[in-house]
Amino acid sequence: MKKLLNGLFALAIACVGCADNPSAENTETVPAENVEKEIVADIDSSVAVKTDSIVEEEVALDRKSGEVRDTLIGGIKFINYKFHFTSKDFEKAINFTLPMLDNASVQDEIWETMLKDSYESKDLERNLEDEFANYWNEYSETAGQEAKPYDSEEFYSMSWNINPFFVDGGCVAFNSAVWEMSGGAMHPEWDESSYVFDLSTGKTISEDDVFDNSNESRTAIATKLYSLLKAYLKEEDDETEDVDVSMMLNGNFYFTKDELIYRYAPYEVAYYAAGEPELSLTKDWLKPYLKVDGVLYKYWFKN
Repeated sequence: MKKLLNGLFALAIACVGCADNPSAENTETVPAENVEKEIVADIDSSVAVKTDSIVEEEVALDRKSGEVRDTLIGGIKFINYKFHFTSKDFEKAINFTLPMLDNASVQDEIWETMLKDSYESKDLERNLEDEFANYWNEYSETAGQEAKPYDSEEFYSMSWNINPFFVDGGCVAFNSAVWEMSGGAMHPEWDESSYVFDLSTGKTISEDDVFDNSNESRTAIATKLYSLLKAYLKEEDDETEDVDVSMMLNGNFYFTKDELIYRYAPYEVAYYAAGEPELSLTKDWLKPYLKVDGVLYKYWFKN
């Protein structure tokens, strides 16, 4: 079976932390793709997990039900769902790694946010098994064959990957990557989004949880991001240019020990060839604009 998509996405490695989280001397990390455990020294009480954003493993043609396995990341139990179907005119891959938490309501909050009403979080395994079994029936004549993207205008390919890329004692950050291509398309379409969850509540950490509420602060941050975008595009930054920079605050961000990074989808703030810009704001530059009792200020300046 053909390997799917061949790495169109690269998963950013980021560090996310929350205030008032206890440090741990060692952390057990198990990448979702592996069975054996790897003990990783935890220098800063956080675990960065490097995973491919696109499924690259070949799946046996007779494995119609996919793979479901447990794994441990940063001392937290996760479950990985990996389903892959291919035929001449249609292919789809699902690779979800989601947390298994003692608090069911917190777990449901995270799962429902990540799955976006596309799947029932209560019975995800059965939903996936039924869906992929139907593909085998619907495309029975060419099931298991190598996909031919340009042979038919009926062709459709889709991949959706949800992977944790950083786990702290109190927070978990996910990358959600969707890739789609249809017959006759000039190029694929994709979108990658970052989500940071508070594991005590299941709520996402938003701009309102990080920045102060003044218009002056938001404008200053958006203007800085726009200036960084111009530099990324290697275009001259014209300070007299009349642009609504508020578009730069899209809520798609994550943060590390030293910086906050905004991510943008193709066409969102630039032309397609610019890819997916990632623009970084350092913690020292951001400090005057942060909410003093917010998650990020506490993590960066009160730990």
